[in-house]
Amino acid sequence: STEATANRNFEALIAEKTAQLKADETLKAKKEGEQAEAEQRLADTQALFDDTTAQKEADIEFFDAAKAACTAKHEEWTTRSSLRAEELEGIEEAISILSTDDARSLFSSAIKAGKEVGAQDKYDTGRNIAPALVQIRRVTQEDDSSVSKAYEAVTKAAKETRSLRLAALSVEVRSAKVGHFEKVLQAIDSMIQVLKEEDAADIAKRDQCKEEYTSIESTVKDLSWKIEKNDAKIAKLTQLIQLRTEQKAQTIQEIAEVEAHMEAITAQRTADNEAFLKTKEEDQQAIDLLMSAREALSRYYKKNKIDMGKIQGSVKGALLQEPVFDVSAEQAPDADFSDKGHRKGEAKDIVSILTMIIEDLNDEIKNGMKDEEAAQLEYEGMMAAATKLKNELIAKKVSLEQAIAQRDAERTEEIEIKEANQEDLADEISYKKSITPDCDWILRAFEKRAAARTSEMNGLVGAKEFLAGKQEALLETDKKSSKTFDDNALSKVKFLGLRR
Repeated sequence: STEATANRNFEALIAEKTAQLKADETLKAKKEGEQAEAEQRLADTQALFDDTTAQKEADIEFFDAAKAACTAKHEEWTTRSSLRAEELEGIEEAISILSTDDARSLFSSAIKAGKEVGAQDKYDTGRNIAPALVQIRRVTQEDDSSVSKAYEAVTKAAKETRSLRLAALSVEVRSAKVGHFEKVLQAIDSMIQVLKEEDAADIAKRDQCKEEYTSIESTVKDLSWKIEKNDAKIAKLTQLIQLRTEQKAQTIQEIAEVEAHMEAITAQRTADNEAFLKTKEEDQQAIDLLMSAREALSRYYKKNKIDMGKIQGSVKGALLQEPVFDVSAEQAPDADFSDKGHRKGEAKDIVSILTMIIEDLNDEIKNGMKDEEAAQLEYEGMMAAATKLKNELIAKKVSLEQAIAQRDAERTEEIEIKEANQEDLADEISYKKSITPDCDWILRAFEKRAAARTSEMNGLVGAKEFLAGKQEALLETDKKSSKTFDDNALSKVKFLGLRR
């Protein structure tokens, strides 16, 4: 009927719009998911950028400190090498003067080659020696023929549709007695009702199968798309985890390198400090020995109140001093004994040389203290830069560990979601397989069954009209009947699938 067609069209339209709504919702969810992933990647990248920037700054500071230290060391080595070359001659001369075995053994470890310069008096060497300066640097018929006509109508319909129930009904119509059509009419009405129910059932079954197929197809597509996205996200997370793991390993290696560097410079600083202390002690012992020698040499002249004159403590002063002769080089030797101060000039030269060596050793102690202080400040600067770099690397390592743990948790969650989607997909495929025999049969046989029911319905309606017309004529003459016939009953009867 027209109403049924309109209803089917309406249902088809609703199904189409529902599918479109689902598709749109799926697209929306996809875009929202992509947005969330993009935001997460942005956050990760920003965090990594911040960590890398901090590390770069620490590396630059560390490099600058190391460069400055190396440059200073080079300059210092150049200066020291030059000064040592200049002092070599003077040291050799001083060693030759003190020729005792004990003095030679002590001086061989205490006295270094080269003349010490730039000594500052603010350092206390523990000896009474003159001070110097230091500097520091950091989706409707009648009659008896009506029975025959009714029979023919039912038989024809039975032949056309090959319906056993119409064939059985045609026998019942043929054997019905005139005036006794009530049972036959009841049977026809009953069969018409059955046909209506079958038609409704077939429509319901067809629509249900279509809806099920549509829903299953949509669900399968959606689940397949989700599984594909699950795989992509799992692969992406795996790559991120691998990248962060590699970065973590590199960071750990860098931390180890920084720690090794810190240990190396600490060991070197310790060794240098020990060497400084040893050298200082040896120099102090040498000074004590030299001062003892000088005191012993001068004791005689002090005791006998012999004035030796001004004692020179400078290398140049000692080298430039002219020898003093008591008599002229041309004067003949005197046979008289020399007086008690006759050798004071030679003694004075020796005392001056001893004083020069004492002052040089003292200056060496001061310069050693100056170098030790500068080396300590340089070491502390390098350790501060290395410690800052190490802390930055440790913070980066912690950040990478947190990122790895978060991505691993997300990957585990995504794997669980994928497994749930795969189970749902398997359930949908299994359910479709279970309904396919019935649904495919109703979808293929629906039009044929509807056409057969229409033929059966036309035969039944025709037979009923013939029998109902004859029954009405008989009832008008039957005065015993307590029932009246409704002339409008037939016009009120409506049958699904008939257009009159």
